[in-house]
Amino acid sequence: MNTRTRSNSLAIMALMTALIFVLQFVTVPLGPITVSLAMVPVSVTAVALGPAGGLAAGAIWGLASLLKALLGSSGMTSILFNMSPLATAVICFVPRILDGVLVALFYRGLRKLTTVLISGSLVGFLSAFFNTLFFMSGIVLLFGQTAYLQKMMAGRNVLAFILSIIAGNALFEMVVSAVVTGPIIATLARAHLIGDRREKCVKE
Repeated sequence: MNTRTRSNSLAIMALMTALIFVLQFVTVPLGPITVSLAMVPVSVTAVALGPAGGLAAGAIWGLASLLKALLGSSGMTSILFNMSPLATAVICFVPRILDGVLVALFYRGLRKLTTVLISGSLVGFLSAFFNTLFFMSGIVLLFGQTAYLQKMMAGRNVLAFILSIIAGNALFEMVVSAVVTGPIIATLARAHLIGDRREKCVKE
């Protein structure tokens, strides 16, 4: 990796880190619901820097999520933190790290089949989907027997409960993430910061 490429990578990582923290604490109103876009900079980092970058960005996202829970401004996660800080840390970090790594791997595969814009949009959608799936699965696994979660599940089985969450705010997050992430990644690709041209520069 040459000096210019290393500098670009550090700049992307620094900028996306700042955006992760900002977007984790700021939600976007969309009619009667609110949407979080914290997964967007994670997806961008994963695409730009590969699985290692996705892992790092996912860990930063997990840290931001845990900090929000610690400050008491994260609703359900803050309640879970009061029940078990360690279990809450696990569900903050593990799903987000997996999210970042999987987005990087899926993007590589999708780029062999379609354009940068479509690939970027698809991984934006998948990032929001993975986050909801892994996060809610972790909550059910670690907090499923608590009275708080039993009340939320209202007698539904695990699959029905998770699907109900995905069909709610999470679905809007997936769509918005896809719409936002694709153009950002396409723009970075045109600027030679990610994609095939950047990889050629690295080899040179």
